Amino acid sequence: MDHRIDRRSLLRLAGIGTLGLTFPSLLSACGAGPSGSGVSNAGKDLAPWPTHVPFPGPAPDAPGDDSGVQPLFLRYPDQVVRSVHDPVGDGSDVTVVVVSYGAPPKPVGDNRYWQAVNAALGVNLKVVVVPDPEYGQKMATLMASGGDLPDMIMFTNLALPHAAEFVQARCADLSEFVGGDAVKEFPNLANLPTYAWKGMGRIGGKLHGIPLERPMPANSLFVNRTAMDAADIPKDWTTEQYLDAMKQLTGDRKWGVGWFKTLFGGLGGITYHAGSLGAPNTWSEGGGAFTSTLTTPQFEQALEVMRKLVEAGTHYPDSLTVSSTDMQSHFHNGTVASMNDGFGSVGLATLKKINGRFALDLGRPYGPQATPWQGPGVFGYVTFKKAESARIKLLLRIVDYLSAPFGTEEYELANYGVEGEHFTKDADGITTTGLYGQENNSLLPTKYLGTAPAVLHLPGYPDVAKSVHEWQKASLPRSVRNPATGLRSTTEASKGAQLNQIIGDGIAAITFGRKPPSAWKDVVAQWRQAGGDRVADELAAEHAANR
Repeated sequence: MDHRIDRRSLLRLAGIGTLGLTFPSLLSACGAGPSGSGVSNAGKDLAPWPTHVPFPGPAPDAPGDDSGVQPLFLRYPDQVVRSVHDPVGDGSDVTVVVVSYGAPPKPVGDNRYWQAVNAALGVNLKVVVVPDPEYGQKMATLMASGGDLPDMIMFTNLALPHAAEFVQARCADLSEFVGGDAVKEFPNLANLPTYAWKGMGRIGGKLHGIPLERPMPANSLFVNRTAMDAADIPKDWTTEQYLDAMKQLTGDRKWGVGWFKTLFGGLGGITYHAGSLGAPNTWSEGGGAFTSTLTTPQFEQALEVMRKLVEAGTHYPDSLTVSSTDMQSHFHNGTVASMNDGFGSVGLATLKKINGRFALDLGRPYGPQATPWQGPGVFGYVTFKKAESARIKLLLRIVDYLSAPFGTEEYELANYGVEGEHFTKDADGITTTGLYGQENNSLLPTKYLGTAPAVLHLPGYPDVAKSVHEWQKASLPRSVRNPATGLRSTTEASKGAQLNQIIGDGIAAITFGRKPPSAWKDVVAQWRQAGGDRVADELAAEHAANR
C-alpha cells in the first residue's frame, strides 16, 4: 500500500503543532457544527487540569527547562525501575482503533512484541490499525455509525468534522478520574505535563481524553550539517546568510531546499520562515482580541524569502508535487541539504535512514527578532467508550502503563520490546536487533495509545543528541506558543478546510511567481470574509472562558 499522502504533509506544515495557519488547536479543529455550543467551553463549569506530579527519574547529562528544552541523556540508565506495581488488566479483550504510518503489524500469534505487551497489560489487545491515507475516511465512517464502539479510539491532530460532538456524545467523560488530584491514582498520567493536557483542551468544560505528549518544538529545519560545514556555513545566520547558504548548496543535481506540498496546496516550511522573521504563532492575543499571523508584515516577509529561494532555483524542482515521504528520502540520501519536518522526526528511524552519510542537525532561526513557533505539545489523544467505572479505570491503567517514563521497565518494554529478542544492553546502552525492525511500537502503534513525556536520547548517536540539545537551548527561549491552543471555534470546525485552501493556494501562487506579492492582501481579505474574522471572534470568547 502506498502511504505517500499529502494529509501527512499537512500535519507536518507545523510539525506536531498546529495543523495549519487557520487551525487554532487540536480539539477546535475537531469542534462543533452550527449547533456546537454544547462542546464550547464558554459559560461551562471547567474540569480542573490534572495535577502534575513529576516522576523523579534518572539524572540527565544536561537538564531541560521550562522553555521546552528537553533533558539530555547521552547514555541509557544503568538501572531501570518499576513504575507500575499492581496488576493492570483482567484478562479481557480490549479493542482499539489507532492510526499507523507504516506497514501492518505481524499477527499476534507471530508477534513476540505484541504477545509481551499483552502479557504485561493482562489483556488481549485487539488492535485495528488504520493506515494514515485511510484515516480520515475510516474515522468519518466510525463516527457516523450507530454501532458499538471499540474500547479506545485514538484521534490524531488531523481535523475531523464534528469529532468533538462525537466525543462528547459517545465517549467517556474522564474528568472525575483524572481531573485535579484524581489523576494521582495513575502516576504515569500524573507525570504528563500540564501543557499536554491544555494542548488537548476540554470539550464542554470536560476532559474526554488522554493526551499523547510531544516536545515543545514544532516545525523544524532539518539540515545536512556535513554539507554545511564543508561550505563554511555558520550555525547562527542572518536572513541573507541563509539565502546565500541555500545557493551554495545547490548544483550538480542537488538542492539546498527540500519542500513538499501540503494537503491544501501550501508548502511545508512556511512556519519556519514566519517564526524566523518574528511572526506570531498562528494567532496573537491582546486586549481580549485575536489577530491572525496572516495579517502581519512578518508573514509577508516570510513569503518574500520563499519567493527569493524559488527565483534563485535553490528549491527541489518538484516541490509542488513531491510527497513528504519522497522528500524525506531525498534528504536522507543527500539530494537536498535541508528539509522542514516535524520535530518528532528527530529519532532513530531518521538516523538509520541517513545511515551515516552525513551529520544530522537542526537549523537555527535566521531573523534578528525570531519567534520560533511551538507546537501544541500533543500529537493526538485517546478516548474511551462509555462504560462502568471499573472498566474505565482498567482502560486508564493500560494507558498509564504505556505512558511510563524514561528509566522504567515499562518504558523499556513499550519502546524497545523484550530484552534478548528485540534489543540487547551493554555499557553503551540499547542496541536493537533485526527482530525489532519487524516488531515495534510503530508497526503495532501502542505509542499512540499512551506515551511518555519525551526526553532527548538517541542510542548510538550521542553527537546528534548534543547538537539537538544545543539547538533547543539556542531556539526555544525565544519560542512562542499559539494562544489558541486548546481552544475551539465553531466556524473553523465547519469551514477549516475551505479557509486553509484559500491560504495554501495563496502561499503557493506567490512563492512560485504565479501572483505578485501584492496579491497577498487579497488572499487575506478573502480568508477573512470566508470566516477568518468569525474564527478570531470565537477564539476570543473561548479564551475569556478558559482563563
